[in-house]
Amino acid sequence: MSLKQRIFDYLRKKMPDRNPRFPHLDQPLKVLLIYESDVLERNDKIKAIRQELLRRRMDVTMWGFVAKKEIQTLILPQSRILGLQDYNLFGKPRDYVLSDLQAEHYDLLIDLTTQPLLPLRYIAMYTDADFKAGMNICEGIHDMLIAMPASHNEQGEPLPVEASALFEQIMKYLTTIKSND
Repeated sequence: MSLKQRIFDYLRKKMPDRNPRFPHLDQPLKVLLIYESDVLERNDKIKAIRQELLRRRMDVTMWGFVAKKEIQTLILPQSRILGLQDYNLFGKPRDYVLSDLQAEHYDLLIDLTTQPLLPLRYIAMYTDADFKAGMNICEGIHDMLIAMPASHNEQGEPLPVEASALFEQIMKYLTTIKSND
C-alpha cells in the first residue's frame, strides 16, 4: 500500500460519523457530480448527464479531475476541473480546493468515478452532502454503493465501466428505493 493511500485511509477514519438522508428525486436538489475528465476536457457524456439532471429541475455542480491538467478552463457554469497542481505531495487537495468544496452543501453527491482514483476519493470524502452515491470502489465514503457487472470484448478482455452506465444505475436505484418508501 502506498504512502498516499495510507494517509487517505488515516484521514478517512478521522472523519466524523455522518447521518445520511435519502434524497427525494421529485424535489429540486442541489447535486454535485464528480468524475474523471477526459484529457481534452470535452466530457460529452458528463454534459449529457448534467442535462438530464437539469431536466429534472436539479441545481448541478460538476467537479472533474484530469492528471495531465496544466491550465484551468471552464467547460460550463458551476464546473471545475482539477489537476495534479491542485493536490499536495501526499495526494491531499490543497487548502483552497477544500475551502471551495466545503463552502457548499449538497443534497446529493453522485460520484461517477469508475476506477480507484485517489484525488476524486478525497473530493467525495470531503464533500458536505446529505447522501453520497457511487461505484463500489470507495469503501467507507458513500452511503449507496453500486456494483457494476463486468463486460468483456470479443477477445475476452474486460471493458471499462462507462460513467453514463454508472449514472443510469445510480438513478435507477434512487428511483426504485424512493418508489418503495
